[in-house]
Amino acid sequence: MADILLIQPPLSPPMSDYVQDLVLTPPLGLCYIASFLDDEYDVSILDSSILNLDDESIEERIKRENPRVVGLTATTHTYKKALGIASMAKRYNREIFTVIGGPHVTFRADEAASNPQVDFVVRHEGEVTMRELADLLIKGEGGLADINGITYKKNGRVYSNPPQPFIEDLDSLPYPRRDLTPINMYKVPASMITSRGCPSRCIFCAAGAMSGHNYRIRSPENIIGEVKLIMEEISPKFLFIADDTFTIFPERVRAITRRLRELGVRWICESRANSVTWEIIEELASSGCFVLQFGVESGSQKILDSIRKGITVDQVRRAVNWCIKAGIVPVCSFMVPHPEDDWETVGETEKLMNELKDLGAQIYVSFTTPFPGTSLYEEADKFGVTFLSNDTDDYNLATPVIRTRNLTVEDVEEIFERYMNIAQETIPFEKLVD
Repeated sequence: MADILLIQPPLSPPMSDYVQDLVLTPPLGLCYIASFLDDEYDVSILDSSILNLDDESIEERIKRENPRVVGLTATTHTYKKALGIASMAKRYNREIFTVIGGPHVTFRADEAASNPQVDFVVRHEGEVTMRELADLLIKGEGGLADINGITYKKNGRVYSNPPQPFIEDLDSLPYPRRDLTPINMYKVPASMITSRGCPSRCIFCAAGAMSGHNYRIRSPENIIGEVKLIMEEISPKFLFIADDTFTIFPERVRAITRRLRELGVRWICESRANSVTWEIIEELASSGCFVLQFGVESGSQKILDSIRKGITVDQVRRAVNWCIKAGIVPVCSFMVPHPEDDWETVGETEKLMNELKDLGAQIYVSFTTPFPGTSLYEEADKFGVTFLSNDTDDYNLATPVIRTRNLTVEDVEEIFERYMNIAQETIPFEKLVD
């Protein structure tokens, strides 16, 4: 029996048919919360996404654990599944407290808290807020009004307490409890983050808003301590640094890569075309980095400027050429449609995609999907975006959910197919990192 059962909801159809291709890493957010709580509470994690569990199996686990608190995390795509699990827990035992957090409910907290099966919504970072909630709900310590970062119902009304201050010293956090997940089932079991937040302001991304536009970093010493633990416990083929942008501070990158080189670790990470130089690319390659992902999004400078990407097409070309020269596989991701896209900008994007592919880059494509918390979602009218669906199940990056001023939904689907024809020779992920 657990005091707290943390649950990652399963994917919704049709994405649940592709679990092994979509669920690559352990749920680090839940793993961090578990490690922050486990010195005082018995905590379990159920990753029902990688296990692809049906409702009956999830209900059986809740009955077996009979927890005091069920904590759920929700993206937009898994929001309805999370609500269903909360209902399931309440049907089994009305005394179970249900708590839901994650990016979707952070920006739709009142709506989420209005659901009768949800007792509390945790906004933004969850560690401190969940600890204070657990102390109140399980130990009876503290008061509801004193817990920052929560939204809840009282006497039929929804209340939101002041925001929880962001954790400034990330080194103070214990390492995430990956061991509470079925670690051998993930294609990328050794994922980690060395920072939180993103200083960029792209209109389609909520990473900055989730962290209050407050970019915080861990020390190289703390990071390498986690790397050593991962290597001892998992012995992975490679390490994935999952920061939104790992290469912002060159001196910090060098301090980390120097130690990774000493450990002989193979690793991959994400970057931005405007935050790398030839010297940094050389440093990454010499320390074991063999795949570097860039969010390119479009081949049109007009579009890149309009989405506040903060990069240039020439920077993308240079970054890809540097990677090829250094022996790193560059992965370039694109999206469609952008608000200002038209057939001319689409042609520019196709031209760049072909150019990068001919250089040796891998090309990935997804539908532009406005999520709550992004400028594109919150200011859709300003950007001339019309939503095609209000069903959160459709917000999976593989279903068109918007049309724009210049492109109909039929146009968007045709363009996506054309982009995919360019990307179809992309190496499958498991072979890319083999």
